[in-house]
Amino acid sequence: MADEAPKAAVGADEAASKDLEGGSYDVIRKRLLVEAEELARRAEELNQRRIKTFGGSQLALLATERVRTENNCVPRDIRNVSGQLVFGYNVFLGLKSETVVGDVFSLHNFIETAPGAFDLSPLEVPTDHFLAQGAFVREFADLYRYNRDTKLLMLRTTDTRVLAIFQTSNRLSDQRVFRWGIDKSGVIKFIDGRGEEDHFLPKQHDFEFVSVRREDQRSGDFPHFSILDELFVDTVGGDLTIKVENNTKDGRGIYQEPVEDANQVLDDAEVFYVKLGALILLKIKPYRETLYRYFVFNTRTQAVVRIDAIGQACLPLPEDQGIIFPGGYYLRTGDFKVFDADARGMVFRRQFKAPNGEDVLFVFDRIEDGAYLLLPYNLIRKEVASPIGCHGYSIFDDGKLVIFRSLSDEPTKVHPMQIWQTPFCTQEHAAAAPTDGSYLAKLGNSELVRGISEALTLRRIATTDSPTRQTYEDVVGSCRRMTDAFHWLGHEEAANLGEVVQKLLKTSELIIDEFEKVTAIRKRSAEALDAAAQNQEKVIGGMHITGMSSVEEFMLGLSDLRKQRGSLITLREMRYMNLPRVDALEAEVIKVYDEVSKLTVEFLLQPTALEPLVNRLVEVITRVGSANKAAELKPIAEDVDRVGEGLTVLSDIINGLAIDDPTQRTRILEGISEAYSQLN
Repeated sequence: MADEAPKAAVGADEAASKDLEGGSYDVIRKRLLVEAEELARRAEELNQRRIKTFGGSQLALLATERVRTENNCVPRDIRNVSGQLVFGYNVFLGLKSETVVGDVFSLHNFIETAPGAFDLSPLEVPTDHFLAQGAFVREFADLYRYNRDTKLLMLRTTDTRVLAIFQTSNRLSDQRVFRWGIDKSGVIKFIDGRGEEDHFLPKQHDFEFVSVRREDQRSGDFPHFSILDELFVDTVGGDLTIKVENNTKDGRGIYQEPVEDANQVLDDAEVFYVKLGALILLKIKPYRETLYRYFVFNTRTQAVVRIDAIGQACLPLPEDQGIIFPGGYYLRTGDFKVFDADARGMVFRRQFKAPNGEDVLFVFDRIEDGAYLLLPYNLIRKEVASPIGCHGYSIFDDGKLVIFRSLSDEPTKVHPMQIWQTPFCTQEHAAAAPTDGSYLAKLGNSELVRGISEALTLRRIATTDSPTRQTYEDVVGSCRRMTDAFHWLGHEEAANLGEVVQKLLKTSELIIDEFEKVTAIRKRSAEALDAAAQNQEKVIGGMHITGMSSVEEFMLGLSDLRKQRGSLITLREMRYMNLPRVDALEAEVIKVYDEVSKLTVEFLLQPTALEPLVNRLVEVITRVGSANKAAELKPIAEDVDRVGEGLTVLSDIINGLAIDDPTQRTRILEGISEAYSQLN
């Protein structure tokens, strides 16, 4: 008895295996989904162990404090320099003849006095402080003395520089940059007021767009450019069209939007592209337009979305997870989000990578008004959970983030500051954190984050709602990459992810062959549905309902509608049929059928309604009597069948509808009965 249960389990596994080998796509697909969810469950279990070992990385608001300044001012920026907060602002001193350093900069404590409480009190600037160095003080005084419109724009810090950027006239391009150098021991020394070469933007696009060439053109009724033979683009015929099929016989695609000049030819537009993993980015300027349009095409989901913010800046996310741009992000899985924050005109300034390997902070700014947008991206959750808009920010060594927001341009002495806890501490601070000596601790947080992230991405790909062959090939490729890249997947402390990855690999390899069969069935079902839709359009479109004036028109119309509904009911039995579309077509047929039925009843209530039909039947009888050959009887028989079917439809309608006057029903049915007698 003890051995019977294991034998039964083995038998069940063998039966399931035979089902899979038998080629049932639905069975394999269900198995794949179950394994994908199991992978996600184990990945989440491992993630909880990782968090217990290394700590979490959620952003958390710790406190709101206030910084007070001596004069009314409009705050401009803040920076952490040597553990203290340097606050920069613009003042309007009225009758004061000279502006000094203390009118633009102040120094503040940043000390956590208790949980949720911080000391941001002002400090006296020491004589050896970088803001008090003689060379800087003299150049600062000269700047304000000879440039009346001078104002502070931004503070910047790097590993080797402190920069203060000023605008010296009413033109934003007129700037002066003061710079200090930071040596290896942390000593800060003023260099000069000509630091423009240090104040530069990083690359706004970590890739180069490629222009289409003449050999990429495909001629036809609707010519287009071929993008890597995966995507086809044109701006002719009044629309910017994006297709996934190399079809120049019609102008329809998966995405269309109007262009300003409808008369342009293919060569008139400027078309650029770049492929980033599963994504193809498009940069298109139609003829006589001034602005480029930017699009993202996902080769996995075959979907297109327009995102013009890509033109401002665009960077790839870690681990080839997608792209990020001012105000949003787009993932290779097809998920994307554009936030409500005002990101117009913003540029990419810098990024911070957390030592945990899980989080990256992308900083965008608009120097004109001092606005910043901080987008903290999480590799495991694959999202920017809390975008932070502000007018100044500073990150300290332990990951604490200080921000302020200017609610108006009115000068004030009190400035609210928010303090957040973030994972963006320094490597030195992270290295000082204690570990428990476990196997996970030896692997390291970054390594675990990469593996967990890949596992969750694999689950998203495997469970997509509209899988293609490419989807399953991606699952196979991801399984193999994970097996090669992460030697620890099979370890017990790592939730034995390797076991599920291997199952997922075998199942996805098996499903690829079956998917080809399903694709063929779906194609046949789609073709049958298209044919039915075209026939319905022909039947209903050719039926002038309000203009029907004879019993034959009513009979033929109702007969055609009944046949059409019958064909739609038959379609429901086909596998992978688009049932919602069938429902819509059938609802349309029923609506028209009901309308024609009511008109038929009204028509048949006329005393002479059936006379043409009776006369036609007499004519048919005469033709039968004069026929000399069997071949002459065939069209006569077909005519009789059509009339008979029409009479049957009429009888059904009369019996199925409620008619207020019983004598009217009787009169109509008697007329139909008389016609039947002629037919027989």
